[in-house]
Amino acid sequence: MLDSAVLARCPNCRNTFSTDRSGRQECPACGKPLIVPEPAAPAPGSTTAPPQPAENAAPSPGSPPPESAAGTPWERRAELGFFEAWKQTTLQALFEPGKLFAAARLDRGPAQLGYAVFTASVFWALGQLLSRALLSGQSEQIQRSLRQLMGDRPVSPLMKILLESQHTNSAGATIAIALATPALVLVLLYLSAAITHGAALLLGQNKRGFPATFAACAYALAPTVLAVVPACGSLIALIWTVVLTSIGLKETHRMSSGGAAAAVLAPYLVLCCLGCAGAVALGLIFGRMATGG
Repeated sequence: MLDSAVLARCPNCRNTFSTDRSGRQECPACGKPLIVPEPAAPAPGSTTAPPQPAENAAPSPGSPPPESAAGTPWERRAELGFFEAWKQTTLQALFEPGKLFAAARLDRGPAQLGYAVFTASVFWALGQLLSRALLSGQSEQIQRSLRQLMGDRPVSPLMKILLESQHTNSAGATIAIALATPALVLVLLYLSAAITHGAALLLGQNKRGFPATFAACAYALAPTVLAVVPACGSLIALIWTVVLTSIGLKETHRMSSGGAAAAVLAPYLVLCCLGCAGAVALGLIFGRMATGG
């Protein structure tokens, strides 16, 4: 404890604040942990000087470094250049996610949205075109095999719709889907962030508001670069995105690992349960239709 209030300066956001205690505490402006040292004792016979900010206030062990306030490489693309900033941000998201999410600023939502839409749209569209070019023959062969296997057996309406939709997946439709990906990514990103933030609210893990959740969800789309890999790329990207979202929530909200994992997985569990219930309901409906009930 200090005998009187002193001024301290946060090494992260450079905000000056008054405190009446030393030791580990959080900055009242940015919420990042820091350590306020004990003030030096005045020399004998010296007069009392006006209080000065404690410049030697240090970040708490394990907290992000002071330079993290500058933002992620993508948020500094004006100085780094567009492609260099994108490359550094993507590499950090994939291999140093803790560093990236700790550096993300909560007042850079439009920039984070731009990164997510650009990355996911470009590589998802390329993946669609490559899959169409490389796997179209295999898709048609699979459809022919399924028709031969079923023969004259009755086919449920749902299965018929799925087969016909695969058959009508023309090159024009593939290109149209690829061109529509930016709008689709935009909608899915906000929907994912809203659902994830709602889960965090219900679990009491909302530490720093929706901007922190949005930053985590936006940069977590970095693995969509793997969508260009035909067949398995999209599945790997999906799993990696879920993992990165959990890491992002942990860093941006400063919540526990368990709380971050629960906030990310809860929506998927709910959707899984709803999907299973819907599948059972459709099975019962089609079963009654087949039996004429």
